[in-house]
Amino acid sequence: MFTDIQKARMEWSKLRYGMFIHFGPNTFEGTGWGSGAFPAGMFAPANLDVSQWAQTAVEAGMKYAVLTAKHHDGFCLWPSEHTDYSVRHSPAGIDIVGAFAEEFRKAGLQVGLYYSLWDRNYPDYEDDEKYARYMKLQITELLTEYGDLVELWFDGGWDKEHPTREWPYQPEWETMPDSGFNRGERWRWESLYHLIHELQPGCLVINNSSSDRPGQVRYMPVDVRTAEHFHYIWQEQECMLPPASGDEHGLPLEFCTSLNPDWFWTGRSYPHPGVAAIREWYGEARRHGGNLLLNVGPNRDGLIPEYHRAMLKQAKI
Repeated sequence: MFTDIQKARMEWSKLRYGMFIHFGPNTFEGTGWGSGAFPAGMFAPANLDVSQWAQTAVEAGMKYAVLTAKHHDGFCLWPSEHTDYSVRHSPAGIDIVGAFAEEFRKAGLQVGLYYSLWDRNYPDYEDDEKYARYMKLQITELLTEYGDLVELWFDGGWDKEHPTREWPYQPEWETMPDSGFNRGERWRWESLYHLIHELQPGCLVINNSSSDRPGQVRYMPVDVRTAEHFHYIWQEQECMLPPASGDEHGLPLEFCTSLNPDWFWTGRSYPHPGVAAIREWYGEARRHGGNLLLNVGPNRDGLIPEYHRAMLKQAKI
């Protein structure tokens, strides 16, 4: 474990290519953002094989992976002591975070976890003090029970920050004193960040800036910038990354994008990227000095679909 955050960032940048894994109740509901009402007892992957995920990552040339430990629906892929909405009440009864950490490390990869700030299941979510304590308790579980993590990837911050409670950001909020915009105060973000580094000094903290601010920092403190997707138009303007040397905070960059359009597997047929696109994405990330975190969505059996495995293997970096 690194105690020097600058050294941790440098070593993280050497990893270059990682696997993002979106898996949970949304996989069974066929949706991108679950409501938090999906019964835990219906989360039942029939043939879950986390070693297949790890093998796929190795065959693709990846060096690390990040799993959705908790998405916006609030369901936990580990048996958290602080909620009943977890794999503890799934028929499978498997600690998926634990299996993920074990199998990926066994395969020689480093592991990280995704944790949604937004939670559509927790009953006291709107009580900021209670919810901040809840998050700290869960983050403590993740950082003390599953070994060293290379990164913690936070998402959903817009829900308690933006006046609209929707993800698109409006620059005018910054200069409107009564807009209701805030910079993570409701999450007690700064306190949460420091807790993470007290528990694991070398774990890099990432807070997704969403698709409308690629490569920008949502607010400090964070350790890595993010950018979702590649080459797209938002509100009739092309979303462009700042120059590689243009970040005032001197933070490294992580691109993330997905092989399936909804991040989670849905079962619906869709066009998906091939070998050339994957290699192009990796090249674009490297041209900006960044890592590529490429998402796959395991299916309801708990397996990465073979058509994605084939593309990843052929595109090996």
